[in-house]
Amino acid sequence: MELTHIADRGRWLAVNDEVQIGELIYRVEDNVMTISHAEVEAFYRGNKIAEELVLAAIHQARENDWKVVPACSFAKTVFERYPAEQDVLKK
Repeated sequence: MELTHIADRGRWLAVNDEVQIGELIYRVEDNVMTISHAEVEAFYRGNKIAEELVLAAIHQARENDWKVVPACSFAKTVFERYPAEQDVLKK
């Protein structure tokens, strides 16, 4: 499985054997990344793929000095699981 960033569409994709199995959707406005959706195909759930997608987006935000708004509930959960990543949370 590999993660692919589609910057012009505000997407991170999880791809397995050239098939998309997961997706994270975000937008950036005024240096704030809003993560609006993260989902993985049912067959692949439970393998931390959605978590990897959210972490990739968080790292992208950190590299660009953006803050993050976790609008989707799963993104909020990832921030709770990884307190060290909370420095990029928009307050």
